[in-house]
Amino acid sequence: MSKVISELLGVERRSLDKIILRLEHITMQPGIDAKLTAEVITKSRNKVKELGLEPSDTTTKELYFALLAKAAKDGENLRSKMGITAKTKPVDAAARIAKNCEKITKNETVVCMNQTAVRKILKAVPPKKTMRALSFRSVESVLKREDPLVLYALAKRMEEKTWHKQTLARIKRLQPRDVHEVPPKVLSLPDTWLNKLDAKDFDSVVEPVAETGSVLILPSMPLKVKGSVLLTTTLVLQASQRLAIESLPYRTKALSTGLEKLMPEIAMGLLDELDPVHGLSPSWHAVYQLLATQSKERLPDFEFVLGDLEWVSTETKLASLHEDLDFWVDSHYLGYGRTGLPISFHVVDVAASLVLQRDFDHHIVSHMRASLWNEIQIRYLKHEKIEQAIINQLTMAQGIML
Repeated sequence: MSKVISELLGVERRSLDKIILRLEHITMQPGIDAKLTAEVITKSRNKVKELGLEPSDTTTKELYFALLAKAAKDGENLRSKMGITAKTKPVDAAARIAKNCEKITKNETVVCMNQTAVRKILKAVPPKKTMRALSFRSVESVLKREDPLVLYALAKRMEEKTWHKQTLARIKRLQPRDVHEVPPKVLSLPDTWLNKLDAKDFDSVVEPVAETGSVLILPSMPLKVKGSVLLTTTLVLQASQRLAIESLPYRTKALSTGLEKLMPEIAMGLLDELDPVHGLSPSWHAVYQLLATQSKERLPDFEFVLGDLEWVSTETKLASLHEDLDFWVDSHYLGYGRTGLPISFHVVDVAASLVLQRDFDHHIVSHMRASLWNEIQIRYLKHEKIEQAIINQLTMAQGIML
């Protein structure tokens, strides 16, 4: 395994070598890790040049602040594109981000409850703590005026364990008519709700809710901070894509089990782990990307199960909003530097470091590391023998005959 890759991942090289050597053997020694190493080095240098720097004499500290400046500039361009100014209210900014993101994610699919089912659950199990925070007395009156998905998503974050337990009991009683497959929804809070909530009570920017197939933009979005619109938009797109990815195993199961029977598992986030393949434990993210791209060309008979899978990277979706954001496309798994904490080119890492005002050496690299490991998986999963082992797991487990 390349020393460069192991250092970017921040893992012990020897243990990683064992997995890679086994994969290299089963794929007939194609040198995938060496090719990926060369690609990361070349693409990272090209990104440095795009920033107007010279790779041979640029320090990691200089690169870090150049990336922060790029994110700040792109964030302003994105604000302008969405019509978000210094005078824009937070509620309006969130609504505009939600509207733009929902347009981009319309080709993805999630398994979730419909609005009628969500409304019934909220009436049966009123979210009392959330209602008190919003100064509402009657859940029925709220549901007549507002989207039940918004109230449910907020309650998901604010309510105690008792509410979650009672809600889950109701989800177990769902009927086939209560569940459907639709594009993910992106939600924002009404103005009156936002004014009653304290941003300090929320420790994240978005709240994805699998059982309703929605992503709620929370009051904690730091609108006045540079890069906040860029970060929020990217996190929403990322969360929406994750909902679609995590619907994959349930959509496969639905061929032999009713979707309504799977909703409790979806609500609890009980994702089945795939069996290891030659020492590699594939993530659903990697498998989803594989099936949405590679297998459509190689295994057309499989399309009747997953033929509507859509794969477009988060950075590509982001770039569709403004041409300058094209810089971030295909940079999610790139890192730079061999000593100390590497510099991440992942747009979420850079934007988050900007918003949180992280100093050099305390910057964020977690998204780059997850993406790089995911990229390693995909490179090996594309090999026909390993890909077929994945396909067999998805089909044989459900009794599907191709």
